[in-house]
Amino acid sequence: MPRVHLKYRRLIFILLLVLLLASVSLFAKPNNIATSISIDAIEGHGMDLRDIVFRFDSLLANKFSYLIQIGSATLPEKKGHIKNIVLQCHDGVISKQVISCNDGELSFKDPLASANKTKIQFHRNKLGDLNIVMGNFNLATGSATLQVGMNEGVWQARLKSRGVSFAKLKEMLPSFPELFLKGIMKSDITLVGNGSSLHEIHGNALISKLTFSNEESTVVGEEVATKISFASKRLEGTWQSEINATTFQGELYFDPLFIDANTSPKDLYGKINWQIGSNQIELAPLHFEDANIMHLEITTVIDFEQKQAITPVQADIKYAYFPKVYDVYMLPFLLDTNIADLTTKGKLAGLILLDGSRIVETDLALDYLSFDDNQNRFSITKLNGNFGWGPRYSDKNYEFSFDAANIYKLRLESSKFSFSNNEQALVLKQPVSVPILDGAVNIESFQVKHPGKEEQSILMDISLTPVSMSKLSTTFGWPEMNGNLAGYAPNVAYKQGDVDIQGALLIRGFGGTTTIHNLNAADLFGLTPKLTADVQLNNLDLSSLTETFSFGEITGRLEGSINNLQFVSWAPVQFDAWFGTPAGDKSRHRISQTAVDNLTQVGNGGADILSKSFLKFFDSFGYDKLGLGCTLKNNICKMQGVSSSTQENSRGFYIVKGKGVPRIDIVGFTDEVSWPVLISRLKRVVSTKEVIVN
Repeated sequence: MPRVHLKYRRLIFILLLVLLLASVSLFAKPNNIATSISIDAIEGHGMDLRDIVFRFDSLLANKFSYLIQIGSATLPEKKGHIKNIVLQCHDGVISKQVISCNDGELSFKDPLASANKTKIQFHRNKLGDLNIVMGNFNLATGSATLQVGMNEGVWQARLKSRGVSFAKLKEMLPSFPELFLKGIMKSDITLVGNGSSLHEIHGNALISKLTFSNEESTVVGEEVATKISFASKRLEGTWQSEINATTFQGELYFDPLFIDANTSPKDLYGKINWQIGSNQIELAPLHFEDANIMHLEITTVIDFEQKQAITPVQADIKYAYFPKVYDVYMLPFLLDTNIADLTTKGKLAGLILLDGSRIVETDLALDYLSFDDNQNRFSITKLNGNFGWGPRYSDKNYEFSFDAANIYKLRLESSKFSFSNNEQALVLKQPVSVPILDGAVNIESFQVKHPGKEEQSILMDISLTPVSMSKLSTTFGWPEMNGNLAGYAPNVAYKQGDVDIQGALLIRGFGGTTTIHNLNAADLFGLTPKLTADVQLNNLDLSSLTETFSFGEITGRLEGSINNLQFVSWAPVQFDAWFGTPAGDKSRHRISQTAVDNLTQVGNGGADILSKSFLKFFDSFGYDKLGLGCTLKNNICKMQGVSSSTQENSRGFYIVKGKGVPRIDIVGFTDEVSWPVLISRLKRVVSTKEVIVN
């Protein structure tokens, strides 16, 4: 907000004051005489002058040598105190028509500016027209020159300075920001006004070795060099300004953003408007350009007392090149999010409208943009096309495509999407089939409702064309399985990081089916993803299942369930599981020695019980039924079997109830087992190296 700066007001005041006092001589009629006048004080119009002395010596007609001394002068509103003002004019003219000095010297003392016999020339006619030229004088430990002109009441002052110290300016000018500050400035500034009003200010400055910091160290600059040009005009109660600044050296930190100007210049330019008397400035617009990375155009209104935008911020992205724009300008704001560790590539352009922290409108052009999560949770390659929403873009159609995408270890192949936009939703125009392994994810419908608003949600209707379990097993490093995985979810909802899936996934394998339903996920790509589901196993072939996991052969059928299954960070923390022989199962029930030993280890921690008896001579045994359950809570698994058992005064539970001769029963005696202990037992008995159990 342009104002007549105090340092300029002081200098102009001194000169005009001297001329005012000199005007007294217009009423004298000197004629080869010497005159001396002393005045103790003059007060008025906010000024306070003390110890005033006039001396006039006539040289020729209307030409004088004169001296004006002022012991001290207090500026209006007590905004400065200047001492020992001395104007010595060696060749002057004083008449009713003109007051001038062709050869003068000016001295004064002020903490901010001072002069010691500085050369000065001035000319003032009876109409008030004025010209002043003042040579080098001291300004804030540097030096400056001043030119002042006035014509028909319109005045202009041009101040040229060099070596001006910011530390000295801050010391003497209370209006400076509360910063630790040092550095030097060279400037050429022109002020234009009428009477006491400033109407225009323009000029340029070169700032070097600028170092600053606030008390909290959230605003910091080190050895900054900047060149600035600006022009401001006062029009109908508003200061309208244009600024062009290039920072070409130094390091800047504006929490949380770090900018290194040593690597490439940073340009800031555009228009700024200030309504006089308000605390608000309008960026109309303001450009920030880092030539190698980004060009951003910002339009908004900022309350500089509240230090925040009070209207939506429109960010027009002329270009943004990845990975630099992500690493330099985006990452500092994303450190506490789940997208804070990405490898990126590509280009972005378009417009984003922000209301607070919410994106309420966007219209982006994506140019082969790629994101790869370094924690291997997700990636997308060569995202290309247009994407957006918002009232200004209602009824607009968008298309975008990608070459490939990954969700954890699942790879989605090249796909293309078409959307239409209205004020309330972004809607998929036609179904899309996305290849995955040897199947496909079929997106029948997709819409983003209330995009950018707090109530934003995503609704989908999807199905899974069967994927072979063999392909899926290889992808996740599991033992190879037969069968396939398919599913249908007619209502998938995503809101505020949570996914709710209505429908089921169906796995056909091991001669039976496994159904996963009530599937929900929270913070899926966050630091602690959570997953809940219910699982139902129906009529699985135990022979195929145990062969796959090298558990030891068991024939028969198996059914079971895992209810209230809860994962946190992909590790189970709670469930109620049961696996056992289906009621009325008529299939052949046999169990091998290896399977007996492994089940014994899982159930009670014992091992190799058959080698210690005559049963070691039998390859397999018949059984009536088998079953094992675990209810996990607080890292403790409460075990159960097909029924309770009492053997040798010990109570336990049957894992396998034998049948026939020789008969073998497997009984567990520990009904509460630490979950990590149970996992270690399972790892010991499953010989397939690829199986990983969490």
